[in-house]
Amino acid sequence: MYKDCRTEQSAGRQRILEKGLLEAMTQQRFDDISISDLCDRMGIPRKSFYRYFSGKEGALHALLDHTLMEFEPYMLEFQSGSGRSVRRDLETFFCFWLERRDLLDALARSNLSGMLIERSVAYAVTDDVLPIRFLAKDSKSMQRQITMFAVCGLMSMVMTWHHEDFQTSPQVLADAAARMLSQPLFPGVDQLIH
Repeated sequence: MYKDCRTEQSAGRQRILEKGLLEAMTQQRFDDISISDLCDRMGIPRKSFYRYFSGKEGALHALLDHTLMEFEPYMLEFQSGSGRSVRRDLETFFCFWLERRDLLDALARSNLSGMLIERSVAYAVTDDVLPIRFLAKDSKSMQRQITMFAVCGLMSMVMTWHHEDFQTSPQVLADAAARMLSQPLFPGVDQLIH
């Protein structure tokens, strides 16, 4: 668990601690990082850490959640002045994760990439998040299912892309994902039926 900060100053301090955890994770596996080592590294007393987090898992959850919260403003900035489309949104999504390679590297090093997918799904099914707003006519259950399908698929693409050292451009990935969303899932089935 982590504290939901009420002031900008408090939120800023919390983000500094999250970034300190990320820096430590670029050099060590998450399981090998102790709170004492993290606090020593950052030059802060342990009580300052516990003011914001219940433990290092809470700090990791905060880091992931706050990273996910950065996407919508990133998308608005990235696409300012340009026309919106599914393909353009997907390209923005892949560019966002390419720019957060250090986080993806750290999670992969600690075998925690699945946690990012879990946190992404949990974040995406909240009422405040962009995909849910476009599904207002669907039941809550259907909203959740559609969102989980999209988020799990896209995050799996990001994880595979990261594992392959980002050899494909965000534009090519966006084209592939957009095709997937706009064409039949099983095009060869028609031939089998006839």
